[in-house]
Amino acid sequence: MKTDVLLINPSMDFSKFGSFARLLEPMPCIGLAYIAGVLEREGYKVEVIDDFVIRKGRDFIINLIGEKKPKIVGISCLTPSAPLTFEISKAIKEKFKGVKIIMGNIHAGIFAKEILKDGFADAVVHGEGEEVIKRLVPVLMDEKTPEGIKGVSFVEKGEIFESGEVLIVEDLDSLPFPAWHLFPYTKYGLLPFADIKKPILTVLGSRGCPYKCSFCSLKYFGRRYRKRSVSNVVDEIEYLIDRFKIKQFGFVDPIFPLDRDHAMEFSKEMIRRGVNKKVVWTTETRPDMVDFELARVMREAGLRRIIFGLESGVKELLRNIKKEYDLEKVKDAVNACKKAGIETIGLFMIGLPGETPELTIKTLRFAMDLDLDFAKFAITVPFPGSELYENLKKEGKLNRKDWENFTTFNPDPDKLVYVPDGMTPHQLIKLQRYVSRKFYMRPRMIFKQLFKIKTLSPYFIWQGILSFLGIRKKV
Repeated sequence: MKTDVLLINPSMDFSKFGSFARLLEPMPCIGLAYIAGVLEREGYKVEVIDDFVIRKGRDFIINLIGEKKPKIVGISCLTPSAPLTFEISKAIKEKFKGVKIIMGNIHAGIFAKEILKDGFADAVVHGEGEEVIKRLVPVLMDEKTPEGIKGVSFVEKGEIFESGEVLIVEDLDSLPFPAWHLFPYTKYGLLPFADIKKPILTVLGSRGCPYKCSFCSLKYFGRRYRKRSVSNVVDEIEYLIDRFKIKQFGFVDPIFPLDRDHAMEFSKEMIRRGVNKKVVWTTETRPDMVDFELARVMREAGLRRIIFGLESGVKELLRNIKKEYDLEKVKDAVNACKKAGIETIGLFMIGLPGETPELTIKTLRFAMDLDLDFAKFAITVPFPGSELYENLKKEGKLNRKDWENFTTFNPDPDKLVYVPDGMTPHQLIKLQRYVSRKFYMRPRMIFKQLFKIKTLSPYFIWQGILSFLGIRKKV
């Protein structure tokens, strides 16, 4: 049976990460897995190449297309992987004239006009793709024009028609479960500090976020909050356990819990069905969403590690990125989780608008005082689709398209995308390494990682030390 649709998750140029490349591992690309599930339910023969996992590159992909002869190739396009994505699409167009290329995801949607003008795609899907793809694929397979399909930009006879609307999925329960059987799911992880047991897959419990953090590009998909029913989510988790033998899952919601009652109901259903005895899980949320009672119940439901998007320990810096919360409540939330037996992870951003080296050190002290179990200090990147990107571009501070350098762990000071006024690129990279070393290389932290938490392998601990020291991996 010939392939109808081949979906591609492109890799990226790992050399751009320098010594930090050793800490990267492929994460489940759940958006593409949802698209695959929808297409399979519609009756199409679907195959997937996750090149972030296999890292075979353009030639392998081209040869596979020649072998499988798909009518349509769908490509997920994120900012750091955009250059390689365009290389692949260009090669497909040169070799297979009859193959239609659809691009989706944030970067493709934002730069749809340029992508279509450069001939990298026949159509670009905007926003959530599940409802769009059902309408778009049969039209392209019949070699018709996708005129009138909401959420699609396309090119016809050299003229570009841009979509002014974005479709969202109103009823999340109506979606099929992600088609993980098409993916190399045993190779996935989350992040070294979020991995507890493997195999690991991800679950989406809700979509949308009402908050307006200026660094976040997820507003592209819309802010309106929608949630799946608890029974539907737990049904999926049971399916993942039975079908894929997962031992851990991670919520990929922008914030879970956002709705306290939803989280409580979910946790109690996990306990009622006994699923909490079969799997552990992680989630990311805001510190002002968690209290001890909720933490206690989520812990009983299988939550073992919680991620807080803290960004900074300085009020004025939080205000600059429209992420204000009471810093005292952060301490309360971390303490509540610790009391409940949940390990804590703090995500921080270095080089925020208005930041100085002194304020970076203040954030480091805040992270250390919280006694977090893990912390990640990432360099601020104004990703396309975010308010920060738009503002910097208007100010003339971001006139560049070297997308491969839009990474939060960029070791090359000459290629940093953004540096706040008053700081230098070298200073920023030095600060990132300094605060990471200072946080982790404390006797208390080393003891905790080796003898209490014990989920980081000695390999990752050693690789982390080398990364913080800036020692490149020999190839």
